[in-house]
Amino acid sequence: MKKNFRYIAFSLFSFIALNGFAQGNAPTGLLCDLLPHPEIATITNKTPDFGWIVNAGVKDDYQSAYRVQVATSASLLLDGHPDLWDSEKKLSGQSINIRYGGKSLQPHQHYYWRVCTWGKTGIQSPWSAIQRFNTSDFDLARPWPGESRWVELPEENGKTSWTFENREPVNFHDVAPVKTIAYKNGNIFYDFKKDAFAYLALNITWDDRVKYDSLEVSIGEKGMTDSIDRKPGGGILYNSYKIALKKGVHDYILELPRFVPQFPHSEVMPLQMPEVIPFRYAEIKTIPGLKVNSIVQKALYVKFNPGASSFSCSDDKLNQIYELCKYSTIANTFNGDYANSERERMMYEADCYIQQMSHYAIDRDFATARYSTENLIYHASWPTEWINHSVFMAWADYLYTGNKDLIEQYYTDLKAKTLIGLETSEGLISSRTGLQTKSFLASIHFDGDMIHDIDDWPDADQGIYPNGETDNYERKDYNTVVNAFYYRALILMSRIARATNHPDDIAFFEAKAEKVKKKFNEDFFDSVNKIYIDGIGSRHFSLQATMFPLAFGLVPDEYKESVVNYVKSKWMACSVYAANYLMEALYNSEQGNYALELMTNDSDRGWLNMIRVGATMTTEAWDIKYDPHDISWSHAWAASPAHIIPRKIMGIEPAEPGYGKINIKPQPGDLKWARMKLPTIRGEISVDINQDPGNWFTVATSIPANTTAKIYLPKLSDKYLLTVDGKVSKTGKIEGNWVVVNSASGSHKFGIKKS
Repeated sequence: MKKNFRYIAFSLFSFIALNGFAQGNAPTGLLCDLLPHPEIATITNKTPDFGWIVNAGVKDDYQSAYRVQVATSASLLLDGHPDLWDSEKKLSGQSINIRYGGKSLQPHQHYYWRVCTWGKTGIQSPWSAIQRFNTSDFDLARPWPGESRWVELPEENGKTSWTFENREPVNFHDVAPVKTIAYKNGNIFYDFKKDAFAYLALNITWDDRVKYDSLEVSIGEKGMTDSIDRKPGGGILYNSYKIALKKGVHDYILELPRFVPQFPHSEVMPLQMPEVIPFRYAEIKTIPGLKVNSIVQKALYVKFNPGASSFSCSDDKLNQIYELCKYSTIANTFNGDYANSERERMMYEADCYIQQMSHYAIDRDFATARYSTENLIYHASWPTEWINHSVFMAWADYLYTGNKDLIEQYYTDLKAKTLIGLETSEGLISSRTGLQTKSFLASIHFDGDMIHDIDDWPDADQGIYPNGETDNYERKDYNTVVNAFYYRALILMSRIARATNHPDDIAFFEAKAEKVKKKFNEDFFDSVNKIYIDGIGSRHFSLQATMFPLAFGLVPDEYKESVVNYVKSKWMACSVYAANYLMEALYNSEQGNYALELMTNDSDRGWLNMIRVGATMTTEAWDIKYDPHDISWSHAWAASPAHIIPRKIMGIEPAEPGYGKINIKPQPGDLKWARMKLPTIRGEISVDINQDPGNWFTVATSIPANTTAKIYLPKLSDKYLLTVDGKVSKTGKIEGNWVVVNSASGSHKFGIKKS
């Protein structure tokens, strides 16, 4: 009897511990090799990294020490007998990227770990929940270093499941129709509210008195007066299929044809999973004797916590844009990475960088982005500037995680991805001067004939896209846009060199960037018009030639006003991709009012137009008239507001890699109020803004324990009253147009008003 009771008690305790019901200020948010759910994935790292969220025990708390334990079973941890590693108490504030230091881990095993911490009071926290992680093959020869296979994961109950190595698996999510309409002719129309990469699952009763052998089912992305638009145009999808019927009550799935790759690095679904295609609507052509008992859209994407982030404000247009872009970011992870769009299912560096930044802003998931980054390093796409985005992605990986593994492992590859190999005696780079040798292409892992400048997308060349999106950019041998990206890649590479302790390279890349900046402004800046030409030998001015230098810090201070004014005069004369950098340029220039106006504009060149035409994921172009041939309704490269809103409107950005220090520098324009919840590797940040623009401004913040922040308040006038937590304060320091206050962790409120 005692034995049974002990077993029941142990089982209950294990359930509570393993499912996160820890008490008090126990650490939460455990990560193993950046995986928030390593129990449903596998890792190939013999010495994984561990991380956690420090939870405050007292006001303005911070971690002073930690203790990590790892064992071969959860019971050993609960009994206090870890058999693999006990770090003992370590005096350290480090709570992320703790390297495993125990006995050798073995492949194809389950392991368990937990952590406790000490805060500034010196009192030990309760132990965290116990987290399981699983190992895969450690020493397998792989086609490329970061390859992540689709593998079978044995469970303790004897069953198996399929998962990925080193990244979150994709899962099907059941979505019921929000609208069902039965027509007089017996046909039934279903609206699942949102487009998703999915298949249909049905339960049908069929009486075969009338001899039919199949059921016709149509699915599509675009609606038209409570029916599916059967001729949506472009790459917007509509298809009709047959389902073979059986007498009686049965479950059915709509078996879709397998995707056939058409591009060099297109991805296919694992054969163990049903094929998916993006659709929002379904319509069934009913037959006598048939009854649809249930119908479900089986939407496929990575594991996702929709409550990890949120945004709302006084402008409902911006709220709608945020929700559109947030959903688009996660819905386009159906491959377990950032290879979105049904037409291509291929990753491109520029697309993936935008989706990476958006993913960081909506969920505490870093492994999907890391895998996409590693994949692209070895599978480069063809546009010149997009090669540079591999450097952007690698730096973002480090900036948002504080983890150096990727930038250390691929350091040499990243140097080549700056495209320094294309620099000529002019001191600029060009893809047209005979430098694309086999050795150069091999260094950037490009397996085609040569890379080509893109400048923006789509190009109006050859009448394929008669309207274009490049503002009639005049392409020359030495292009302004290409060299702006080159400069930015050099800047980021110097930071990567510093983070990875390459002192010679720090000096080299910093000096190289300064030389490029000087040459850039000598050759591309028009001193009469005080804006940038498209390239050497061009007399044409475009939005692209001016906004990219502005976004990347190439514009001398004395010319910023004229450059900003020109950018503002061009409205949205760029693609959905380049709009990411247009927003960066405007907010970096403290043009928050205009940027908000542009983001929420209601023309056919804006995110509201995507919503108006019926898309529920961001589209490949602003409107079908700008890309009448290929436009898809499932393209996350247009989802940049998902990260621009938290980073620029709410102003929340890491001030150091890993978010140990935070900047909060909001530019809410004329919004009366705005609220943001943002997940980070160190925990949740919340910012609540209220204002009477030009008269008073308040921001309430909540930042995780073990972090500090700099709060930027708008300097409303030369004479102002500053309050901190309700008390008048003289601690603010003037930085340009801002009053800056330092903040410890926890919840605080800051205010400023004219005096």
